[in-house]
Amino acid sequence: MATKASFKRARPSAPSQAMLFDWVKQLVELTESYPSFRRFGTPGDAATRQWILSTLQALGIENVTEQTYPVTVRDYETWQLLVDGVEIACFFMNGAAFTEANGVEAELVYVGRTLDPALDLTGKIVLFDLKSGPAMKGAAFEQVAQYCYDPKGLLPETTVGGTGGPAPSNFPSPYYEAARQGAVAFIGMFTDRPANVSSFYADPTGMVQTRIPGLFIKDSEAKPLLAKLQAATAGLRARITLTGTTFQSTSGNIVVQVPGQKPDAMLVNTHHDAGWSGAVQDASGVAVVMGLAAFYSQFPSNYIQKDLYFVFNGCHYNWNYPFGANQFADRNPDIMARLVLCFGVEHIGKRFIGVDGKLVDTGEVEPRFLWAPRNKMLLNAAINAIEHNDLHSTAITKPGAIPLYGETQSYFLAGIPCFSLMSMPEYLFFAEDTLDKVAADQLVPVMTTVLDILDAAMYLPKSWITLIDQ
Repeated sequence: MATKASFKRARPSAPSQAMLFDWVKQLVELTESYPSFRRFGTPGDAATRQWILSTLQALGIENVTEQTYPVTVRDYETWQLLVDGVEIACFFMNGAAFTEANGVEAELVYVGRTLDPALDLTGKIVLFDLKSGPAMKGAAFEQVAQYCYDPKGLLPETTVGGTGGPAPSNFPSPYYEAARQGAVAFIGMFTDRPANVSSFYADPTGMVQTRIPGLFIKDSEAKPLLAKLQAATAGLRARITLTGTTFQSTSGNIVVQVPGQKPDAMLVNTHHDAGWSGAVQDASGVAVVMGLAAFYSQFPSNYIQKDLYFVFNGCHYNWNYPFGANQFADRNPDIMARLVLCFGVEHIGKRFIGVDGKLVDTGEVEPRFLWAPRNKMLLNAAINAIEHNDLHSTAITKPGAIPLYGETQSYFLAGIPCFSLMSMPEYLFFAEDTLDKVAADQLVPVMTTVLDILDAAMYLPKSWITLIDQ
């Protein structure tokens, strides 16, 4: 069999699937040992940063630092919903206002999936239907993607976000409208969400800024409540209790530098905080970026032609999104001035879909998007890397078709060429983001795809990388 000609240098061995997945497992197990998991500013956050730092140092990586910053934490301690004295299982709304210890009591008003702006909700508790549904149907890939690698032909028949979507499509705007119209509290009902869950702990995609108390209830609790409300001859009264504390704390970023020969720099980042176990979001991304840092740290310095930075950001779940990446930019203006390319890596997960109240494994990887710079050379490098590493079910978005999300978003908006690789499974912001959801067999293909793209950019001058020609 003929060998394909290549002028690439031989690479040192990269971390194996077993090593990458073991890192995911270690981080998840550490996370689950803390009551607040690894939410930013909590003990789990501090332990996560220490774990990343010590694990990288144990690999012999020398240039590892922690850059900390102050954060304000809202810690929810108790939450309860009583309707006519009967308790209904619920979950707190991230960012919602606290109540006094005895809660807030008022009449329930059901408004469906939309809020009439003229409705007087003064002194009421609003019941609102959260709209489920996949973020995107597979047939839409033709409209939003300039390239798809789909050798099995799965994408046209699939969905992005399963059956329930990663976040409700009609939230959080109604929360603010209800507050403006005089409501004293807001209850979001995951009505008809096939997975029957309510543990929605979102980043700014679906969190709220503090106005009024808010709770979530799942479909199996919502349907009996609505039936009871419709059958009542008089209005039902509810009591919401949502207590907690606000305090000042610390979070931070872990930064690895692999020095290069030239002043230009490239950066790869992910985030380490999570609302729950965070196996897919983003222990999977942490493991891949750790693997990249370990890989490049083995190279002779003359091979590294640009400074490389591998950054594990905190506070993805804070405002000023992505907060950790923005903090890195503020604290490292010298690095930012030299950046010619950024790469965000997040969410390497299996495709689970909600069916009859449960999440069911489809046996497939969750479809993923790669946002790429508007540069033909980098686009071609990305296509070659995707195909070479068999990164199936991957779509490169058309410029501007879908907003670039993730840890490189603010860098992209600042005009720095950026790649961002992520998926959006329906369990992304829920307690169901557990170890079984990680696509372990995709950790190495994702890592080597990023490696191939970075290697292609390593010897390109800044003027070529920053050129917009497509």
